[in-house]
Amino acid sequence: MPYLEINGSRFHYHWDDFTEPWQSRSVVLLHHAAAGNIHRWRSWIPALARHHRVLRFDMRGHAGTESPADGTFTLPGLAADIAAVMDSLEIEKAHLVGASAGGIVSLRFAHDFPERLHSLSLVASTPKLAQMGAGIDAGLWRRTLEEDGTKAWLLADAQKRFGPQAEPGLVEWYAAEGAKTPADVVLALQGCLLGEDLTPLLPQISTPTLIMASAQDEITPIEVQNLMAQQMPNATLQTFSGVGHNMKVEIPDLLAGTVRDFAGKIDAG
Repeated sequence: MPYLEINGSRFHYHWDDFTEPWQSRSVVLLHHAAAGNIHRWRSWIPALARHHRVLRFDMRGHAGTESPADGTFTLPGLAADIAAVMDSLEIEKAHLVGASAGGIVSLRFAHDFPERLHSLSLVASTPKLAQMGAGIDAGLWRRTLEEDGTKAWLLADAQKRFGPQAEPGLVEWYAAEGAKTPADVVLALQGCLLGEDLTPLLPQISTPTLIMASAQDEITPIEVQNLMAQQMPNATLQTFSGVGHNMKVEIPDLLAGTVRDFAGKIDAG
């Protein structure tokens, strides 16, 4: 597995590039959610990698990437990690795609490093993690993580994370991948994000932005994502039905194709 050494930490990353070698193609950078990893994006690659160079990396503490030395997370620090990975791989600008908690980090990156972006795409995300749906019990989430671990946490609310048509095998695979990230890392990341509210920054983020939302999302409700679209000066909201918060793995072909077309329009000017 390829790694980058950045400020004393090892970051696991992966390139997918099936573009023609004589063509200059832009980079799409995929940033996963809490308890995610690069494999959560696997089904996005066929739709994207013929048109863009696609980069994935594991967030700090997740799967193949080391945790922060002191075990703590900060949102500016997580955004700076994206910039550091881009610097290490000599990427000047990218189309950034962030899912759920990864979308919160991506929003912060868009605010702090606007010159590094062609576009921003958000999947089932929010500017404020504390705005989760009324049916989500953050205290229960914490207890489940502390007592039973990451996989049990992901399975406990599966009916709220996935749409009614999700295959059982998909749900089990999703939770098994999540188990590669220790519960204490998920708790630390959640603790960091629950104390953040990026809503005041939204009007300052002028990067062309695509917000992809599930109409049935119980974790990041459609109302929150609609409000986000209204407050960002260059944002478009696209809604999908019949899927849940984890629509990234439920309808990967459709979402990846949507991002491909959005990024292509930006590249074409």
